Amino acid sequence: MTKDRALVGVMAVLVLLAFAAGCGLVSDQDRQEAKKKVEAKEQEVKKKVEAGQEDLKKKVDDLHKEVEVGQEDLEKKVDDLDEKLDDVEKKVDEVLKRVDAQEQQDQKEK
Repeated sequence: MTKDRALVGVMAVLVLLAFAAGCGLVSDQDRQEAKKKVEAKEQEVKKKVEAGQEDLKKKVDDLHKEVEVGQEDLEKKVDDLDEKLDDVEKKVDEVLKRVDAQEQQDQKEK
């Protein structure tokens, strides 16, 4: 977006210079100076755009790393919960076995 605006601005200046040159209002020396200024401004804008792109790439990389760390943390928590669930299931199985054994013993006594 900023790159587009800058390029449109540069193009507008070039159009104005071309129009003025066509009308004979601008001397060759003034035209050359204006052209150099426009080219310098264009280079400056390009450098700013490139720097902005680098910043964005860095921010995206940082966010990507944060997401990876977050995913690893979540995976670890899920693994921990799976282990706890397995322990609970084993304990429930043991209790059910005891209950079945107690029921069988109670039936034998009757």
